[in-house]
Amino acid sequence: ETVVREKIKSLEITPAQLALDPCSGSCVVTNVKTGELLALVSYPGYDNNRLANSVDSEYYSSLSNNLSLPLYNHATQQKTAPGSTFKMVTATAGLTEGVISPGTTILDKGQFEEVANGPKCWIYPSSHGSINVSEALRDSCNYFFYKVGYDLSMVNGTYNEDHGVEMINKYSSMYGLDSKTGIEIAESKPKQTTEFPITSAIGQSNNSFTTVQLSRYVTAVANSGTVYNLSLIHI
Repeated sequence: ETVVREKIKSLEITPAQLALDPCSGSCVVTNVKTGELLALVSYPGYDNNRLANSVDSEYYSSLSNNLSLPLYNHATQQKTAPGSTFKMVTATAGLTEGVISPGTTILDKGQFEEVANGPKCWIYPSSHGSINVSEALRDSCNYFFYKVGYDLSMVNGTYNEDHGVEMINKYSSMYGLDSKTGIEIAESKPKQTTEFPITSAIGQSNNSFTTVQLSRYVTAVANSGTVYNLSLIHI
């Protein structure tokens, strides 16, 4: 057991070989007051020294064939649905457009039945009860934000999916989620939602962003609205 643990620790046995899911990860840390990038980490990593000057071809081959993709920067290139981290975008949209106020309460009915697929709150069949936007963010209540997404989609009293998508993207763009961050290495282009504003409102549908893009967005939330361009260069 000790030998196996050491091999896992040294990555002689990789996460991909163990068939663990997830077998990769990333983390980005900023100074929210200045936008300074403090850390950008992609896991699993590799030994740069073995690829400098003369390349260790056997080592490079092992990295290239590793199913956990250690040569791929998961922090800047891997895109995924933002999930509940996106709810602050929807809250901003709802408050600014007047769909809700800070004191508005919505009763979590568990399943949102205003649209055909009837998405459920994560707590279903239980309920968060009647809550306001601060409490909905605290409890990560899906139902509250389904309702906000639905109300943002209304045009003259009629549900309009395209309008809802447009409203959500309007506010995600304000947080920089429509563009790359400015980082000086390869970065995937963000994908804003194109359909289903109800589930888009909780960061699902086809919203898709990198860790570094989400970090810039959360930095803007934390500093009350400044969207910084990020840089690996310390000036």
